[in-house]
Amino acid sequence: MSDEEEDYMSDKFLAGLQEVRPSLVQDRGKKRQIEVETKKEEQRKRQREATAAAGTVDNARLQQSLSQPLSADNKGFQLLAKMGYKAGAGLGKQPDARKEPVGITIKSGRGGLGREAAIAELAAKRQELRRAHLLQRAGIESGAEISTEAYRRRATQKAEERKLQYDIRRCQQTCESLDLKADVTEPDLEFFWPPKPKEEENSDAEGEQDPPEEEETPKEELYTPAEQLELLTGYLRTAYSFCYWCGTHYEDSADLDSNCPGLTRDDH
Repeated sequence: MSDEEEDYMSDKFLAGLQEVRPSLVQDRGKKRQIEVETKKEEQRKRQREATAAAGTVDNARLQQSLSQPLSADNKGFQLLAKMGYKAGAGLGKQPDARKEPVGITIKSGRGGLGREAAIAELAAKRQELRRAHLLQRAGIESGAEISTEAYRRRATQKAEERKLQYDIRRCQQTCESLDLKADVTEPDLEFFWPPKPKEEENSDAEGEQDPPEEEETPKEELYTPAEQLELLTGYLRTAYSFCYWCGTHYEDSADLDSNCPGLTRDDH
């Protein structure tokens, strides 16, 4: 027999077997070790089965058993009776003394005692954050009282703002087109024309040389969207006899005054 071949009766060969019957092992030490491991595995299996069976105890039946009064031959009841306790009375001299036993709930899971409370707290916190995000998205402060009327007002305001921005963009396009036809190279006010893309602004800045130092010009006065729309429509009416609300380019100011219903959307 060569050195590389392994004796099938050697201890090394027997140690490599995962499941070996003790009757097939001649070495007493190995035989004892296998028997001990087998008994430990059987004991662990019985413990797992007992734990699973204990976890399936009917909690409702347990509470029902606890709700029944103790019999007079119960050792605990007899000890309480010796100290002056009477059936149906509370434990203690205080008027609000406990009369019912503390309830018991079977815990079948393996999580820590504080895990359920932590999960409940986490769920409540997530709900609070989700509510705050929805309020923020709707533009309502977290401390403000929410009502159906307030929500409707906010939704109406949002719709009006979207409509206002749409009208401003249309007026800007119309104003730019009419100005260019009239050989106007720059808008009278910056917001009269649609904003230029950033790439175009960067390219213009790169092609131009640094202008000579001049006095700083004051920044253009800011206007609300409603004021911008009012200025735009007024400029189109005065400069080009164009009514944005009618969508009509009138012949002159007299034709505009006689045929246009008014200056605002409501007039139309």
